[in-house]
Amino acid sequence: MTQRVFAVAAHPDDIEFVMAGTLIRLREAGYELHYMNVANGCCGSTQHDAATVARIRREEAVAACRSIGAVFHDSLVNDLEIFYDRPTLVRLAAIMREVSPQIVLTHSPVDYMEDHTNTCRLAVTAAFARCMPNFPAEPPTRAVSQPVTVYHAQPHGNQTPLGEPVLPGLFVDVTDLMPRKRA
Repeated sequence: MTQRVFAVAAHPDDIEFVMAGTLIRLREAGYELHYMNVANGCCGSTQHDAATVARIRREEAVAACRSIGAVFHDSLVNDLEIFYDRPTLVRLAAIMREVSPQIVLTHSPVDYMEDHTNTCRLAVTAAFARCMPNFPAEPPTRAVSQPVTVYHAQPHGNQTPLGEPVLPGLFVDVTDLMPRKRA
């Protein structure tokens, strides 16, 4: 059985900043990698219009996936439109069921930005709902039953929005992968 990991982050480059090293380690251990930014990155520049930025950010994300051998999954919404709501949840739940991961990597539940915390909540709930046949995913997707473990990345700056420190309970040493992450 193929072991899969699904990295679910808010924006293009969030995975690269806080999860890519772990993804590379998991690839080295034989995992199939899946990569998704819930938002398309359309607000990530002051130099281009939203559609152009979203296109550029998508191209960058696809290139990042290619560099680590990950399967790319398209975004669902625009930046600052990640809400913990039913329309987004049922779509993410369908993708979670299709990927059927053993591991989910996502944001910390405490972070400086609502897009990050809402993505975390959506990923955790979608992972939970993956095995519930009575939860309606969109498009309709069959529930899966294998166990899944969710791991949270450290929040930006290793602190809560109120500046309180967040210490990791577990970490993956990716020091030797930093040149590859930066490439």
